[in-house]
Amino acid sequence: MITSAPSALRVRASATALLLTAAMFLGASAPRADDLPAAPSPADICRSLHIDDVPASYVVLVDTSSSMEDRGPDGATQYDTVRKRLRTFLAGLAPSDQVALVSFGRSVGVVHPLGPAAGARDAVDDLPARATETASDPGSALETAADQLRDSRTPVAAVLLLTDGAINAPDSAYAKLGSPSWRKLGERYRALGEDRTVVGYGLPLADDTHVSDILGAVVATPRILPVGATALGTQLNSAKDRVRTDKAVRTLRDDAGAGVRLSLTDGASGTGTGTGSDALDLGTGDREGARRQTVRLTVTSTAHHVPLRVRLHARTDGDGPSVTSVGLPEEAVTLEPGARRTYHLTLLWRQDPRPALAPSTKPFETGLAVSAEVTSSWTPTVHGALGYPGFRLAAPATARVRLHGEVPGEPPVWLYPVLLVLVLGGVLAGWTAYRRRNHPLSGTLVITDLRSGDRVHHPLDGRLFAKDVEVAQVRARVRVRGRGPAGRTVLAVECVREPVRANAPRLVDSGECELGKSTVLCGIGFSHTSDR
Repeated sequence: MITSAPSALRVRASATALLLTAAMFLGASAPRADDLPAAPSPADICRSLHIDDVPASYVVLVDTSSSMEDRGPDGATQYDTVRKRLRTFLAGLAPSDQVALVSFGRSVGVVHPLGPAAGARDAVDDLPARATETASDPGSALETAADQLRDSRTPVAAVLLLTDGAINAPDSAYAKLGSPSWRKLGERYRALGEDRTVVGYGLPLADDTHVSDILGAVVATPRILPVGATALGTQLNSAKDRVRTDKAVRTLRDDAGAGVRLSLTDGASGTGTGTGSDALDLGTGDREGARRQTVRLTVTSTAHHVPLRVRLHARTDGDGPSVTSVGLPEEAVTLEPGARRTYHLTLLWRQDPRPALAPSTKPFETGLAVSAEVTSSWTPTVHGALGYPGFRLAAPATARVRLHGEVPGEPPVWLYPVLLVLVLGGVLAGWTAYRRRNHPLSGTLVITDLRSGDRVHHPLDGRLFAKDVEVAQVRARVRVRGRGPAGRTVLAVECVREPVRANAPRLVDSGECELGKSTVLCGIGFSHTSDR
């Protein structure tokens, strides 16, 4: 379907709407201008890549069947138009390109075998003077093109099929699409494309040529240009531009995954290297307080063709004391392919004593990590106009420096006061528990030898009575405490009685005696009397 081009007013209105929408979304957080360098045009990239020095192979297939003598709107025959436009096309190829020119009708002829483009500029004169063939066999022409490309080593190859008709070759092995010959030819082209880019360009000079089907039988993605002999010059230039784009994409594959390499060395001695996962080890000794150390950071582009935009960041690495750095550029820097930049960084940190229960020596360790975020102003153009959406640069690179030494381990100033409070608190808690468990004693403890009736009286005070007693023939060790719930006290009595006879065992017993009452333990009478 053909649609009319939008008016200038509609274009300006659409552009204004897009700008307003972008402003609403970006707002104050829009990237700074220095973060968004202008994306180069495809032509700029091709010049930077020296694409004209990268060879490409062109095989031009020209239909010489009699229908090519039909005249176009300008009165010239299609065949004369093809020859005229081909002269201009061949003259505009790069000196490094290679060209083959093949004519086809009922038979196929190699007018100019594949060779330098400079030697093929007059090859059009070797085409037949008139198009008089009574058949058209593009399959055999494509087979001849494969023969020409077989020994070519260029990274990009283009087969240009110029025809005004469909297949008309009843005696050919390629008379019908889908035949075994066509399948075999497709396999040949797939083999050719294993180590290079092979593209088929269809330049139909009339309607109903089925060029797309013909080329699609041998190449995966044929490129079919607009129909018509009058636009042939534009079509050929378009094919040439697309080949240049393919050369650029093949060249840019060298830089897929490219980025920067970071390395750190000791700024004083220049020795040691911290690259990737390997850290630069620097000893810091045992000096305390504010410290500094100089290191040298080298940033090297690993790209072969693409200029890189690098933004460097530094942060403390690990759980150690904070490390800051002075010397990194604040803005993003541009690195040309293979270029390097060197920066002298001053690392700043504090090496203070660490807390310890007792004076000692403690290990000190911290570090700094420098990372690089890599972008390129080429990326939007490579993804868009050049049609290489899979192009990606490397993930951020990192280099590390590890600082290690010794610091004294010192008790914090608050430690001893806290320990004193804890000890005093423990003593107070123990004393309080002791008082709660052992009630105050009062009154008199009467101890009686039940055999003789002799007795002794011992006053009770404090919270513990412990004494060796003798009553007549009785000798015993007696301990008495006040126990019981609040408001009710009983005497907890423990008795160890010495044996009366030799070789007899000691008697050990314990029990309770209520206030004002009596009990018997170890054959001894215990009674309590109140002082009131």
